[in-house]
Amino acid sequence: MKAYEIIKLACIFSDNESLSDKISEETMADYENSFTDKEKTSLNRHLDCLQSVQDEIITEYKPLIFEECFKSENFKILTSAFSKPVFEILSIKDLKGRKVKFKVYPNYIMAFSGMVEIRYSYKCTLENMSSEVETDIPPRILAYGVAREYLLRQGLYDDADIYENRFKDGLKIILKKKTDTQIPGRRWL
Repeated sequence: MKAYEIIKLACIFSDNESLSDKISEETMADYENSFTDKEKTSLNRHLDCLQSVQDEIITEYKPLIFEECFKSENFKILTSAFSKPVFEILSIKDLKGRKVKFKVYPNYIMAFSGMVEIRYSYKCTLENMSSEVETDIPPRILAYGVAREYLLRQGLYDDADIYENRFKDGLKIILKKKTDTQIPGRRWL
């Protein structure tokens, strides 16, 4: 889903329905001419809020995970060689599936094996309103988070608290493991 789709919902929640009505695929294609400076400022604030919400979800609830294979040269793998920006290295294994010891440095990772498979979490950044939001969290829950963040920044704490509860409750339901719900077994009498 695109960032503007989530922001459109969040604008409704944060009492900015006139701006929400203007947001569409056509207006995003002609962003510079479709919105006033005040509307652009509001949209950019909403985009910042969406980035904050996405970062919160990635770091606290559900990380974005990716796996890649690398051949280490002198046991070093440059962080610039990764296809996505690395947030945290989760595991490194050799081609036989055995764990490999590693140490993380600012510009490279020292992995004590030749060919390795690295499993890591990554953090994506939203460049503009048409950026793709990489998550499987429903847009409505993300919009609750964006509205909460936006209202907090505006100093409307009571309104923000409402969306805080909706956001957290929605995340609990979505992220609840299916094994958590158990039906007790029946007994023969």
